Order: sequence, then structure tokens, then C-alpha cells
Amino acid sequence: MSLNPQWWSVDPLEPFRLGSRLIPGRVWTASGCFAYGLTGHDMTAPGFDSPFIGLGAVVTKTVTPGPRQGNPMPRLVETPCGALNSIGLENVGLEAFLRDVMPALETRGVPFIASIAATCPEQFGEMAQALQQTGGGLRHWHGVELNLSCPNVAEGGHDFGKNPDTIAACVAAARGPLSDRALLAKLTPNVGDIAALARSAAEAGADAVSAVNTFVGLDVDLATGRPILPRRFGGYSGPAILPLALAKVDEIVQKAGVPVVGVGGIATAEDALKFFALGAVAVQVGTAQMRDPFAAAGIARRLHHPG
Repeated sequence: MSLNPQWWSVDPLEPFRLGSRLIPGRVWTASGCFAYGLTGHDMTAPGFDSPFIGLGAVVTKTVTPGPRQGNPMPRLVETPCGALNSIGLENVGLEAFLRDVMPALETRGVPFIASIAATCPEQFGEMAQALQQTGGGLRHWHGVELNLSCPNVAEGGHDFGKNPDTIAACVAAARGPLSDRALLAKLTPNVGDIAALARSAAEAGADAVSAVNTFVGLDVDLATGRPILPRRFGGYSGPAILPLALAKVDEIVQKAGVPVVGVGGIATAEDALKFFALGAVAVQVGTAQMRDPFAAAGIARRLHHPG
């Protein structure tokens, strides 16, 4: 397949507008898959001085109101066509993120979207307010992604993001303080009608939705006869979910007409193009980025220089 089809006329390295914000490019890294965006700056590869070259945004590891140690080990299990994770939102907590991470990202010039998670709409609003108060003057902080669909945290869990009314309440709470930043809602695919969730998010003030988060999955250790992950279920990602993620993105575009940042199974420039063909405004590279820190940069370069 040519990387320069007739319908493809967008340069993913050019800035584009999302809500009130001009985002530097359309190829991003997915939350949790490039940590906070602070590591790897001294890495090089043939043709790349840094794995950050060409990235429109790094979506940070999800931050919660307080620090979290995460779930028991093992937390990440590879499968033949992807990976199961049960990280449990391990993170430094909002206070340390505001104090240490945001200023460091600004100093390094990393364009970033802060991913946040909470257990009620009011907490989302409080976190958004704190982010705005601390980061309002930062040039490289472009917005917030609400993690509404993580399937491996006991409080909230994936059910938290299945209710359109709850999603609307979370988005509305975060929207107020973020008048000059892009606001995205990351949606779970583990529902029958994802378009309804997207509509609720947009009506409450989201500039776009990120679709999709991981699918609920399970694998078994035949030596013990038990699920491999201590919490039994985890989030399944990687190449195997690409057709499923494409179907969910298409459903949102066709039925809700909401701007979508496509996520799920992207490992190559061809994969990314499929999301753009369906109407996605940007894409996020996840599991592939964990395997190869230059994956997203390589995709951006191939789309920028077709053929």
C-alpha cells in the first residue's frame, strides 16, 4: 500500500486546532506508554536524534489525586498478538506531578497532554483546577485527557466510564477551569454503544474523545491453572485489537460526529492511516511504543515523507 493515497493530504507534523488549542502534530504517544515524557531524551537511532522527533504530544502516565503503588506483580504479560496489563495506575500523584513533572516537561520542550483519573466528577474538577493554576503559563502543556475507562482499578474500574451521565458530569467538572486547553475524554470500548458515550462527552464540553482504551482480557498460566494476572482480568492492547479499535472509531465518527483521537493496535504508518481514513483527527501509539521508543517518531516520519 502506498503511503501517499489520493485521499491523504494532511501533514501529521503540521499543527492543527483542537478546541481552543493549537496542537503541534497528529502523532502522539498513548498514556502510560512513554511514561511521563521525561526519559529517553538521550537515546538515538539511525536517522533519529531523539525518540521525541515529530511527536505532536506525549500523553503522560495517568495521574491520580494521591500517589499510587499500583497492582501486585506481574502487571504486564505479553501474548502472541499483544499484551495484557494490570498496572493499577501506579503514579507519583498530583502534587508531585505539579511540582516536578510539569516544569521538567516544559524545560525540555515536550508537548504534552496530562492524563488524569479520579473516582468522582468533583475530583476531576479539582484536579483540572490545580493543573490550570500551576500550568497556566506553560507553553508546552496543551491539554488534559480524562481517563474514564481504566479496567484494572478496584475503585471505579471500567464500569465508571460506561455511564453517559457520569461521563458528562466528569467532563463538565473539568471543562470549567480549562478554558484555554484541549479537553479529551478517553473512552472504554467495553460497551454496546460507544457513540452514546462520545456524544455525552462532547455535549458536556470535551473537544474530542480518545478511542479506545484497552479491552478487558484474561490469560491463563497452564502450569498453575490460574489466571496469570493477580487480579485475573487486565487491559488487552496491541496489534490484535486494531480492527476492533477501528470499528469503534468508525462508530463514533458515523453516529456521533465527534472529533476522535484514534488509539488501539497502531504499530505502523499504515495502521495510523487507517484511523485517519475513518476520520480520526490524530492518533496515539501505545503498546508499540513500549516495545520500541522510536515507534511513534518513525510513524510520524513515514507519514511526513511518504514512500
